[in-house]
Amino acid sequence: MTPSPPAENGLEAELLGNAFLASPYASFILDWNGRILVCNRRAERSFAPGRTPVGNTLHGTCISTLTRLEPDHVLARLRRGTTQGSTTLPMAAGIRSVASQDTEFRVSLLPSGTHGERLILLTQDQLRITAASLRQLNDLRSSLKAEVRGAKEANLKLQETLLSMEAFARAASHDLRTPLSTLTGALHYFSEHYAASLPETAREFLQHMARATDQMDRLTTELLEHSVSISTRINIQEISAQDAVSEARTSLSQNLQACGGNIRITGGGFRLHADPALLHMVLTNLLSNSIKYRHPERPLEITIKMAGAGRDKWQLSVADNGTGFAPEDRHLILQPFHRAHPEIEGSGIGLSTCAEICRRHNWYFTADAEPEEGAVFTISFG
Repeated sequence: MTPSPPAENGLEAELLGNAFLASPYASFILDWNGRILVCNRRAERSFAPGRTPVGNTLHGTCISTLTRLEPDHVLARLRRGTTQGSTTLPMAAGIRSVASQDTEFRVSLLPSGTHGERLILLTQDQLRITAASLRQLNDLRSSLKAEVRGAKEANLKLQETLLSMEAFARAASHDLRTPLSTLTGALHYFSEHYAASLPETAREFLQHMARATDQMDRLTTELLEHSVSISTRINIQEISAQDAVSEARTSLSQNLQACGGNIRITGGGFRLHADPALLHMVLTNLLSNSIKYRHPERPLEITIKMAGAGRDKWQLSVADNGTGFAPEDRHLILQPFHRAHPEIEGSGIGLSTCAEICRRHNWYFTADAEPEEGAVFTISFG
């Protein structure tokens, strides 16, 4: 074979030298005693101690000065690594690295005609580090997939449970209405025709029974409404907020007259997209709530305010001057069966029904109040 011309050999050496200096892997060329003859820029950036490297700052130093081992121990590891192809060194903290217990290096022997001795090529084993990182990433991905799969299965089971509970609540509340109506009618008939001939104690028991059946009838009605608010299909229509408010007001006109209450409506109306039946349920629940929790020492005043300057800023609020509730209960009262006033008969379902209907319409429903000063319930349509 014809030897390459000297110029080509020089060019090849220059290219190899540039590749060594620009390599992304930290590399050192050491003499047999561990002294650094040359290192690339990545090695200086990673392991130069205490100051920003400016180039060739490690030349002539022993590799042991970059570790946390004694020189003899470093040299023993290096020479053992030349036979095994790799070694580990506990590198000290550098400019862009932290102290490590086991930085891995590949070790190769290089013949040196210039120095007349064996040289050691030390290259940080990034491939093994990358492979370990990829393994960890794959393990984490597999773990996350398993967790997501488990969460999906748990969510499906939860949905099935909720659907079963909703179906049970709806069926139970619906099926209870017939015997309750029969019992209520029988008690009313018995009280009307035979109460006068009963002793006082019997009449009192009859009144207790009538109140209990009325309470159970209200509870089953509210349970049925709550199950409808959760499970019924929403029939979205464009409706007038002012018309919806008027219909709710008309529905409760007798209750308002009975307690001497008054409703004042302010603000201009607007049109919105909603299920008319469910919106009517929200408004009547809020007005009924104001009637139920009116203050015993003053006439009931309810203010329904409609305001807004666009689709994303429409609001409807129902404010009253009733008994109110503690501000810290503003979130609890929207939960099913929570009652702010246990001394007043109620099921604690009405407000949670309103909150659920608003959630299904993507409306924002809030409650604010002060004890003995009234409450304000606001629906933000957006």
